[in-house]
Amino acid sequence: MAPATVRAAAMNGWESFLEDTAAAPMLGDGPPPDSMPLAEFVRFSENVVTRTRDVAIPWLAGGTYDLAGLGPLGDAINSAGRVGSALRRLVDYFSLLQDCTDIRLGLEDDMASVSYRILDPDIWPRHHDAMFTLGIVSQILKRGTRGHWDKIEFAFEAESHEMRGDIGKVVCAPCTFGADTNQIRFPAALLDLALPTAQPGAVDVRQLTRSIVTKRRETPLVDRLSQMVLRDLNTQAIEQERFAREMGMSSRTLRRKLTEQGSSFQQVLDECRMRQAVFEFRVRPDLSIAQIALRLGYAEHSNFTRAFHRWSGQSPQAYRANLAATAH
Repeated sequence: MAPATVRAAAMNGWESFLEDTAAAPMLGDGPPPDSMPLAEFVRFSENVVTRTRDVAIPWLAGGTYDLAGLGPLGDAINSAGRVGSALRRLVDYFSLLQDCTDIRLGLEDDMASVSYRILDPDIWPRHHDAMFTLGIVSQILKRGTRGHWDKIEFAFEAESHEMRGDIGKVVCAPCTFGADTNQIRFPAALLDLALPTAQPGAVDVRQLTRSIVTKRRETPLVDRLSQMVLRDLNTQAIEQERFAREMGMSSRTLRRKLTEQGSSFQQVLDECRMRQAVFEFRVRPDLSIAQIALRLGYAEHSNFTRAFHRWSGQSPQAYRANLAATAH
């Protein structure tokens, strides 16, 4: 997969929360490029907290972020009439800002949620970029509620000790940790609240849709498929036909196009499973090999063991042991 990128404007505004001594090594001189590697931005957000020992900074940077920095998407969010419309626009067009990310607006009973997760298994640790993104979500919610903050809940991929501080005090809400995604949950009634529009007037959302279509066409098919597989591992069955429909083609066409690119559905699936396995070893050391195999869609852990050995030259047990040894 090609390295994921993020709009470089994600760096905007952080300097106001950093002492000069902390900011100097992390914020470059001169005008930023249009985009930057996502892994670099994630490292930046982690380093901010490590160097300043202030876990609140990414959250504050997101909560006060000038949405105009998001370009046309920021304009669309600022012109939305209601909280739900603004969040839907953020989620639907987020890929114009950041690659290889699963962000969703969900609704269950009387609660709504926005979940955020980077799909690239090689990017870890990745705790505080989530705080930044959820901070932007909180900004939209607080505009609608006029600052009231009630019945809000959070979940994070990281364990509590990995966050380097008391996140519950930062977000002023109950938090759970070790989840499969980063999420903010809130009463669904908030979606209907009116927003004071920062930019009244019509915005051509159709242009954003055209930009999404163009970006998808320009993304190599193997990369698009890999992101879908990584998105759905451990959440639903991995089905070639469903992915083909999602990409607007038949299974036969998908197979042909993959062959033309020197790949196959099974090769993409195997590579994603193996990369995700290494991620699982890092973040879930208490799970057994059999449990991880199930999370990756293997009915028998022996099949996973053989596949992992072919991929890495080691058994999963040996690989995880070596990974743990180098971490200490």
